[in-house]
Amino acid sequence: MAPPPAGIKLACKSDEEERSPCTTTRNTACQCKPGTFRNDNSAEMCRKCSTGCPRGMVKVSDCTPWSDIECVHKESGNGHNVWVILAVILIVLLLLVAVVIACCCISSGCGVDPKCMDRMCFWCLRLLREPGAEDNAHNEILSNADSLSTFVSEQQMESQELADLTGVTVQSPGEAQCLLGPAEAEGSQRRRLLVPANGADPTETLMLFFDKFANIVPFDSWDQLMRQLDLTKNEIDVVRAGIAGPGDALYAMLMKWVNKTGRNASIHTLLDALERMEERHAKEKIEDLLVDSGKFIYLEDGTGSAVSLE
Repeated sequence: MAPPPAGIKLACKSDEEERSPCTTTRNTACQCKPGTFRNDNSAEMCRKCSTGCPRGMVKVSDCTPWSDIECVHKESGNGHNVWVILAVILIVLLLLVAVVIACCCISSGCGVDPKCMDRMCFWCLRLLREPGAEDNAHNEILSNADSLSTFVSEQQMESQELADLTGVTVQSPGEAQCLLGPAEAEGSQRRRLLVPANGADPTETLMLFFDKFANIVPFDSWDQLMRQLDLTKNEIDVVRAGIAGPGDALYAMLMKWVNKTGRNASIHTLLDALERMEERHAKEKIEDLLVDSGKFIYLEDGTGSAVSLE
């Protein structure tokens, strides 16, 4: 019988156990035997799990095939959860301050028109109601573009009628600026939004590319990315323990993210997480992949027009 091709893994090492057999398209999947683990610090061999924590510390997670037990100081308890809660509160407060300032600045040119103020307050309240609703707010603006244009036309007609009666030229740029304020405020940042082509579902379309992201995002950044997307360490460990091989981890964790957050699992949330991690190269490659596939297009904020990279 001819020897197997180079690089094909048919059997596990002596310190490993088989998770799934070799197939025509995939190597044998192996993992460390119970009581041992292998991580980035010991990639070539399995190490024996610690049997307990040092004095003054308590165990917060068990040993897995990919990590040793985790210990924290008794006095800290769930201190890492406290820091997460404080960080979330701080972000919410900063968002609240930013929205209030933006509303005040935009409404400064609105005069006392109650219709104008009502529209501004409605837009601000939508942002406060859903922390991850930036994409939904933008879609709401686009869907109401016709009604906004009609309202502006009515205001212009009223102004012209007043000018005809009094002989005074009446201009109301402040009213038009207020009515289109949300879209223009976003457009001033000139951020290009990625939206599905032909009105497809954004979350389902994004899921089509999850298996390709493992070749773009660096392996040692996968866990950090999922923490940025609000998966807990326990959720990450559970996902890793249930996969056939380490190469499937990112796909499985992204699916866990979608199942956990639902409609808030948008492409912009993922790209913003990579930006915060300073993984700009991976972010740009993902953007290019989505646009080149024809499944996504660029949409300039406030313009409603698609932007081509060609």
